[in-house]
Amino acid sequence: MPISEGDGAQEAQEEGSHKSIFHSEDRTEDCRSSLHTGPKRPWQGTMIRSPGTTMGLPSSPRNPLLLLKDAPQRAVFLHMPDSQHPPHSSRRTFLGATTAAAATLGSAELVYGDHHGKPLRFAQIGCGGKGSSDLAATVSSGGKLIAMCDVDPGRAKGHFNNYKDVPRYSDYREMLAKHKDEIDAVVVSTPDHVHAVAALAAMKLGKHVYVQKPLARTYGECMALLEATKKYKVVTQMGNQGHAGSGLKLWKKMMDDGAFGEVLELHSWSNRPIWPQGMKSYPAETPVPKGLDWDSWVGPMEARPYGKGYLPFSWRGWWDFGAGAMGDMACHNMDPAFWACDLGLPTSIKAEASAPAGVAYPKWSIITFQFPATKVCPKGIKMTWYDGGKRPKPPTGADPRLNVGGNGCMIVGSKTSAMGGSHAGTPRPIAVGNKFNKEAIDKEAAHWRTEHGKLKGTNHHKEWVDAAKKGDINAPGSNFMYAAPMSAALGLGAVALRFPGVELKWDDKSRKFTNHEEANKWVTIDPRKGYDLSV
Repeated sequence: MPISEGDGAQEAQEEGSHKSIFHSEDRTEDCRSSLHTGPKRPWQGTMIRSPGTTMGLPSSPRNPLLLLKDAPQRAVFLHMPDSQHPPHSSRRTFLGATTAAAATLGSAELVYGDHHGKPLRFAQIGCGGKGSSDLAATVSSGGKLIAMCDVDPGRAKGHFNNYKDVPRYSDYREMLAKHKDEIDAVVVSTPDHVHAVAALAAMKLGKHVYVQKPLARTYGECMALLEATKKYKVVTQMGNQGHAGSGLKLWKKMMDDGAFGEVLELHSWSNRPIWPQGMKSYPAETPVPKGLDWDSWVGPMEARPYGKGYLPFSWRGWWDFGAGAMGDMACHNMDPAFWACDLGLPTSIKAEASAPAGVAYPKWSIITFQFPATKVCPKGIKMTWYDGGKRPKPPTGADPRLNVGGNGCMIVGSKTSAMGGSHAGTPRPIAVGNKFNKEAIDKEAAHWRTEHGKLKGTNHHKEWVDAAKKGDINAPGSNFMYAAPMSAALGLGAVALRFPGVELKWDDKSRKFTNHEEANKWVTIDPRKGYDLSV
């Protein structure tokens, strides 16, 4: 059904419009785009492997032969001259030639997919933008694309052209109904307002799901996905890919080893929005672009006319469709604090914002969450989120000239304070004690650089694919048992943005705000007819 999740210019630069078909298990980020033949074509094919070397036989004579020596980071493309793969050459002829070349590798085995048996058969919902890289990464991790869905064939034409024999749809409900017996899993890479209804539809069919971040826009949608996870026992993963990285592991190790001492404050921030926010009214009605299935794009929300200002990326700024700057980036940048401090749902939230809420998120916001006690934070802990140009100040003991950058997370402790960049970036100590001491900071930083070298990250998509094949619901690090409460907390933070200056008190047992009845109207959505949030 819906159009794929859009990527801003910066996120596209950070994440890559396509990810490598092959990934290093421990340093995925080093080869994100090194195995691509061009901006629109990820490498695809069959692998022939022998000790120390792997040869890739491409699925098309127009793609290069791929030679991997020892590790994926040492990839070499062996492009054949045009005379050796003329347009009329057959795949049989080409594979014959390349297989003969592969004989020089010695005794080899044919390796298909992810080298671990049958591929994971999946359907893709949202094929352009972020959906493009999700699709490529799932295939590279051992998935086999069975069906795909996008409401905008123009935006999805890259994958539609790459997979011409794969059925495509504009309504995910029709796709799931027709292919439910042919698929094992579903990848949801749509705008935020469709995440929950699409994922729930798949989970109720017993399908494993990978869902882009945030898991959903509202608390109620996130809780429905959490309940479905418990009920249907499917393997889940939210798309905050930094969660699988070595940086997050170092945050956790620093916490477990007592490096921070008593945790005093948590901060997270982003340079978003990089799309319009603060609008006072909806766009004027204009004709629906040719080919766009607008009604399916609107999905579970109230029907409305099309207008310029929603697509392909600006939907993020509207209350009805996006989750604002915090929804876009907090699942990445808050992740280290949530994970290391074992946080769940807040007990109170208070927001500051640029202007009262209209139909769109404000241009900037500062949102303060108060979380209850955990084993890591026995007194409870406060976390503050900043966006739209707002940032935290350096903590006591840090260089007062410290530039915290555009995106990041900071844990302030009684012993050590540390900061890391976007997507659960590797932490670095920025303060030791209460007075600035460069020598002490450098010594602490050197120690944790050494410890970081001992840690290995994994590939986020492959983590999910491998777990889905095994039916191991606990293996993915950002499974919905973790991701749903985190996204739900963000959904409650979005409610606070509608009432700036008011401290909202949350009671999770009753699932409502205890001091503001009007705020409770925004805790979940009531999807329009034809869409379902029931578990």
